[in-house]
Amino acid sequence: MMTKAYIIDDELRAGQLLKAKIESITDYFDVVTAFNNPHQAYRAIIENAPDIIFADIEMPQMNGIEVLEKIKHLNIPMVYVTAFSYYSITAIKQQVFDYILKPVKEQELLETINKFIAWKQVQSVSTVQFRPSLSDIIAKQNSKISIHTVESINLISINTITQVTGEENYSNFMFQDGKKLLSSRTLKYFEQQLVPFGFIRVHKSHLVNMVFVDKLITRDSGYLQLRSTELIPFSRDKKSEILEWFKL
Repeated sequence: MMTKAYIIDDELRAGQLLKAKIESITDYFDVVTAFNNPHQAYRAIIENAPDIIFADIEMPQMNGIEVLEKIKHLNIPMVYVTAFSYYSITAIKQQVFDYILKPVKEQELLETINKFIAWKQVQSVSTVQFRPSLSDIIAKQNSKISIHTVESINLISINTITQVTGEENYSNFMFQDGKKLLSSRTLKYFEQQLVPFGFIRVHKSHLVNMVFVDKLITRDSGYLQLRSTELIPFSRDKKSEILEWFKL
């Protein structure tokens, strides 16, 4: 089934710019369509039921709040994209999926998209017990994640990350080429974003990209062997989850 994202913004250039940004930071969506006419967008939503909608609020004919009211019964995640921060209270009251201020920053957009992907994964598992194939997971890892350090914000391809270790309130990223990057955010923060992409928190301080695991070693308490031949121990309570991975 195709994954669709709709954008509604009466300013044609703004809608096309957001479309280009989404397509540049992730290939999760099969189709990204921008509408500058909210009535046309509403008809397309009713007919095609996209997976997520990014909508401006202040628009002539029909504003973003009115669009949401008309489609609430469809339970489609709505992200408000607006230049006006005073709409945040409205967004909270309407329980919209997320809220992004213009001009749209790529790292904020990426965090919203990763939040949506994680939500979508939970929905799939809870409704149809969907189990992605290895090829599905590898394809999803073409997306990027924003990694905050003390000095910068970095957009990194997920498929280059082999593992993440927790160091108090920091997270240390390790990459396929041997490089490392220390983030100023916690391992729990990144766990929430990376688990839908094939990562498993194998013990308290270690998050592993299972795509880079070559072997499960059962001696002692158990180890995962990465392509680099590094051995990573896993906790006993994670064994069943790891075994499920090897059935993919």
